[in-house]
Amino acid sequence: MAKVGNVSISIGEIMIGIYKGKRYVADYTFGKAVVTIYSYEKEMGFENAISPWGKVYDDYFSKQVIATELDYLYEERFEIQYQGHFFKISSALRRINLDRDWFEIYVSLEEHQLGISLGFERTDKFLWSKEIGRKDIEAFKIIEVPQGPFSNQGIKVRILEGQAIDDYFASITD
Repeated sequence: MAKVGNVSISIGEIMIGIYKGKRYVADYTFGKAVVTIYSYEKEMGFENAISPWGKVYDDYFSKQVIATELDYLYEERFEIQYQGHFFKISSALRRINLDRDWFEIYVSLEEHQLGISLGFERTDKFLWSKEIGRKDIEAFKIIEVPQGPFSNQGIKVRILEGQAIDDYFASITD
């Protein structure tokens, strides 16, 4: 996973919890009252994170909180504008991919004709994808979809262009 400040980013979307004014990666199951938040810093109340396979991390920490204790909980999704259309991202937003200037976007069956017209290649039964570079990105969309007790607050969309995209990508570290 890549890091933007204290938050890790993986493929196309990530859950974010704002707790006591600070942004964390979060693990939330719809309808559950407890949210797990994660940090690369050992903070008060945080314990060493444990993977689903039982590995205990010395450099990654977690804390369980009640969803209503959070300031905000949302899923963050990313899309890239290419040739006038926004597409979902299938490549991870990681430093290694950014340094290689490699992004993969995709369309599903419903949009496959558009994808084919733009040179997308079939990569799965119902998916078509295309590899592009930073120079091909016209805009970068960040979509915040509120979750849990915050789900009635409405979706927030931010679109970055030009230098703002470069600045955002520059803030991503591994």
